[in-house]
Amino acid sequence: MTARILFLVNGLGLGNSTRCHAVIQHLAAAGAAVEVVTSDNGLWFFADKPEVAGVTPIPSLHYGSDRGRISILRTLGQAGRMWSTLRQATATLSEVIARFRPQAVVADSVYALGPVRRAGLPLAALNNADMVVRGMARFGDRPAGLLPQFLFVEMGDYLHHRIRPDLVISPRLDPHDGVETARLRAVGPIVRRECHATAHDAGPPARVVIMLSGSVFGSPVALRRRHRGLRIDIVGRPAPEGVPPTEGVAYHGKLRDSLSLIRQADLLVVNGGFSAVSEALVLRKPMVVIPVPRHAEQWINGRTIRHLGVGLIGSEEHLEDAMEEALARIGALRAAYDALPPARDGAAEAAEMILALAARRGAS
Repeated sequence: MTARILFLVNGLGLGNSTRCHAVIQHLAAAGAAVEVVTSDNGLWFFADKPEVAGVTPIPSLHYGSDRGRISILRTLGQAGRMWSTLRQATATLSEVIARFRPQAVVADSVYALGPVRRAGLPLAALNNADMVVRGMARFGDRPAGLLPQFLFVEMGDYLHHRIRPDLVISPRLDPHDGVETARLRAVGPIVRRECHATAHDAGPPARVVIMLSGSVFGSPVALRRRHRGLRIDIVGRPAPEGVPPTEGVAYHGKLRDSLSLIRQADLLVVNGGFSAVSEALVLRKPMVVIPVPRHAEQWINGRTIRHLGVGLIGSEEHLEDAMEEALARIGALRAAYDALPPARDGAAEAAEMILALAARRGAS
């Protein structure tokens, strides 16, 4: 019997979508039928994916913002609107479940899960809030500004995933982090199937790719200096107004397929979203991580990369300084990859777990 798997994907940025698509590729190769319920950028991303039998839009929850930064007070202040959004998403999800009749549901940062429980469907979640909680305890140099978002968002996410899902699939950046429980399973980084490491780059760095978040909180990019001898490709951002064109710098805007540029890079500059950092790690690319300010998970991701020795943490205000420092240390960053084991295929591991969950439902 063909397994039917329904994915619920937060589409605000692109990281959740690329991560889920990597798992969906393995499920489709195993003969499963997959539909996706998503929002925002997820609708654009999944529109042309042949492995997906159908895409249904839902409204999404958004952080409140203050002058382009995450604001927990404003997030809490829009509770009424968030409740209305959840009700709309719940109604749509009920309709999809009744029509598609999935054998298992996979959620990635979607919380309107009442219809899943009422239908008695097994629920898996792609989530590594447990890694964030451990990281906040592990790294004592964390900025104090992370605490509001950590306490009100990440801890809530962590507690939710300890209670609601039948299975939590937690991808990890640190290959030595194998913490598991009965319902929490650790897997390798989940990246697009096309990501594969090649031989180490050698020689002086010549190309940098700056690829920052597609969400509203992604860092702006306005390079002010000349970086002679470098080709710099900026993905996900249009050229800023009022900044004259700079020789060797190309702004590409939003791209569905950025891998052709990433493979050519000697250095990647990324926000701290888990998917972007995971792809850079699997591709064994030295990196600078620019965490979105006040975002605990993004800082933990960047701090983990610094701990592994394969990259640095920078800030929006000093992006070019961090980029130049990483280029000066490129040999040490490349060498640090030699101390790491080959990355496990987290997408294949996750797909196998999801199929097993669906098989139990089919046998009942």
